Amino acid sequence: MNHSGTFLTNRTAEEVFDIVADPQRFAPLLPDFESISVRDTTHFTLRIKIVVGQISGHANLDMELCAAERPSRVEYRGQGIVAGSQLLFAMQFQLRCGGTETQVSWQGQVSVDGMLAMMAGAVIDSMGRRNLEETVERLQHELVANRATVQDLPPDSGPSS
Repeated sequence: MNHSGTFLTNRTAEEVFDIVADPQRFAPLLPDFESISVRDTTHFTLRIKIVVGQISGHANLDMELCAAERPSRVEYRGQGIVAGSQLLFAMQFQLRCGGTETQVSWQGQVSVDGMLAMMAGAVIDSMGRRNLEETVERLQHELVANRATVQDLPPDSGPSS
């Protein structure tokens, strides 16, 4: 499942970058975040809560900050095991300055392979989409909480699978 969107903030690209490129600031924005254990500057373990129908538990995702190109691009990728199934997570941010505003374009991917996907594929897609949107809402709140303004832009055109 892929999902994406764009919003504007009056924060500079450097200020937005400082939030999204720091795993210790970015990880708590995830709705099911429980904890983070940093191994080095680009690798960390993210512990999240998982609830899919009657299945609930925790997952440890091995995460990597794959790209951090100041002040324009940040990319995370991670993987873990949930109920015996492989969970893949990725989130990318493109930051573009435009006068007094920064355009933040984001894209997220969530996929689950294995028995869990066969049992609850549609639910997982819906949850993944909702969690990505909530992560972005939390980022927007973080930007507003620091005296910034945020304006949603129309959804990206094109397919979202």
